Amino acid sequence: MVGEQQVDAWPEAWLRPHLDALRTSVRAGFRFRYLPGPANVLAVQGMRVSHGAMDMFMASAADDAIAARFRIEDLELGSPPAVWHRHGQVADVVPALLELPLHDSPGAPRLAGSPVSDLWLPGDALP
Repeated sequence: MVGEQQVDAWPEAWLRPHLDALRTSVRAGFRFRYLPGPANVLAVQGMRVSHGAMDMFMASAADDAIAARFRIEDLELGSPPAVWHRHGQVADVVPALLELPLHDSPGAPRLAGSPVSDLWLPGDALP
């Protein structure tokens, strides 16, 4: 019984929505990098390529996450502009990214904005 209580107590209640958001992103097809590497994780970065876009997020703490969508054709540019991005808590940012309509579908963000320099992008030097 004591072991069951310990399992139920972890993770702490405040952390559960953030972990649930990460689990949902796994089910949605995101793959992950651990920055700077698996032996010394300072941040987790998820990415998914679908329908001509790359959706990405990086979380360095439950309350410090950034997410963005990039057009695939823009990734060859140095510091490509995002068509959508948001910064905040994992439990807010990741679901907002997952709720975006498919790229090039009605209601999907289309206009490229400013570069999102906080995300590692393929082709960039590793941090």
